[in-house]
Amino acid sequence: MKMLLVCGALFLLALASCGSMPHVLYGKRIAGQVVDAGTGQPIPGVHVAYVWESTVIPRGFTGHNSQTICYHAAAAMTDATGHFQIEPWREWSTYGVEVADPNALVYARDYQPRQISLHEGPIEPPRERLHEHYELKRFSGTVDERMHSLFWNLANRGCSYGKKSQQSLYPMLKDVHAEARNIARTDAQKSTSRIIAQLAADAALAIDPNTPADDQPVQSFIEKNMQ
Repeated sequence: MKMLLVCGALFLLALASCGSMPHVLYGKRIAGQVVDAGTGQPIPGVHVAYVWESTVIPRGFTGHNSQTICYHAAAAMTDATGHFQIEPWREWSTYGVEVADPNALVYARDYQPRQISLHEGPIEPPRERLHEHYELKRFSGTVDERMHSLFWNLANRGCSYGKKSQQSLYPMLKDVHAEARNIARTDAQKSTSRIIAQLAADAALAIDPNTPADDQPVQSFIEKNMQ
């Protein structure tokens, strides 16, 4: 345990110092439509979130010690015609990360959640994407399969290094938790639901991973907003 704490502290220290000269991180405008894969009809009320992620190589470490972090998040919901839009953003940062297009997280009840990468191959600078087209398949599976999908495809894809931007993920995570809590029956399923609640609260409160852990604000938030 002591060794893990030391390694964690070293990573955070290295992350803070890596690329210590301020530089600009940015994302371009993204817009598109979400439709039912079977009918082709637009789906209103779908959560579409984006997480900008990059591998950080701390100064003085080898590539073997690299860790991937999420440094920005943004989210929207589809309108009555299934359309959504994410505004461009720009901010100063000292994180030593590569600027690239993000990964999409798409969620709606009764449908299979999706993770979609907006880039393939070598990392290239972000570009404007105004015609994204995402198809969602109807979900048909067991409760265990649904809980697994909700957690691994959505809830665990937070943005802890995204500062205030991670708050944009809260509406989606709150709805994911509401569904998980509603369908959970076994102790294991209820445990997963509680973990999702904590991850949603972490996003809402923009918990900084560099600060000491304090469960009280998280638990208070859950009791007030997610029961």
